[in-house]
Amino acid sequence: MVTDAEIFAIGDELCYGRVYDTNSFWLADQVTKLGLIVNRITCLRDDVEGLCAALSESLKRRPRFIFITGGLGPTFDDRTIEAISKLSGRKIVTEGRILKDMAERRGVGVDGLSPGLKAMARTVEGAECLPNPVGWAPTTVIEIGETVLAALPGPPKEMQACFAAHLSKRVADATGYRSLSHRVFVTMYESEISPILENLARSCGAAYFKPLVGAYDQGIGLPVEVIVFGESESACEKRYLELISSLEREVTARGKSLFSEPKGK
Repeated sequence: MVTDAEIFAIGDELCYGRVYDTNSFWLADQVTKLGLIVNRITCLRDDVEGLCAALSESLKRRPRFIFITGGLGPTFDDRTIEAISKLSGRKIVTEGRILKDMAERRGVGVDGLSPGLKAMARTVEGAECLPNPVGWAPTTVIEIGETVLAALPGPPKEMQACFAAHLSKRVADATGYRSLSHRVFVTMYESEISPILENLARSCGAAYFKPLVGAYDQGIGLPVEVIVFGESESACEKRYLELISSLEREVTARGKSLFSEPKGK
C-alpha cells in the first residue's frame, strides 16, 4: 500500500535563506522511490516551542513517517532532541554505545571526548539511537502512536548515509511499494497537454504527471515529469511503458511529438 510521510528541515539558516534546503529535496526523492507519498515539507527555526507545535500538528494527521533533518549538533541552537523529549514526554539520555563508538574512533577513552561530542550522543529514553556512518551525530528513531519519527543529522552527506543505513529498508518494508520517475518532452503547450494528462491520470491511477511550465523552451518542447507506483520495480517499469505508449498516441494524434530526451539532443 502507499503510505504517507512528512519532512521537517530544521535550522535558522534555512529560514533566513542563507542555506539551501537540499536535504528535503533529496529525502523526498528517495522515499518517493520507495513508495511513500510526501504530503508536506516544512522548514522551521531552531525553536523548541515552534518545533513541538509543528510536530504535534503533524502527529494529529497520523503520517506513517516523520523525517526531521538538522538540530542534532553540539551548539546552543541545536534543539531537536529537546523538542522530541518535550513532545514525547520522554527524558533526554546519553547513549553509552554511541559514546563508546565515538571514543574508539577518536582513539581515546570516553572521558577524553569533548563536551561537544558528548552532547551529540543524546537521544530520548526508549528510542533507537543509531550510529552515524560518516559523522558524529546519531539518528534517533521513536514511535509515537502509529508514526515512526526519525531525526537525522543536518549535514547532507551524513543525513544521506544515515538514511541509507538505517531507514531505507524500513520505509521499503512499510510501503511494499516502489515508484519510477522519468521526464519526457512534448511539442505542446501546457493548455494542450493538460487535458490529456488529466484523462490518463484518472484512468490509470497510481501515477503522477506534471508539466514543467517554467522549463518550456520553444526549441526543445515542454518537459513533463511522470511518476508511477507499483508493487515492484518491474511492475513500475511495465506501467510506465504502458502510460508513455498511451501518452504518445494521444500526442501524435494531434500532430505533435513526444521525446524521451530533449528535442535535438
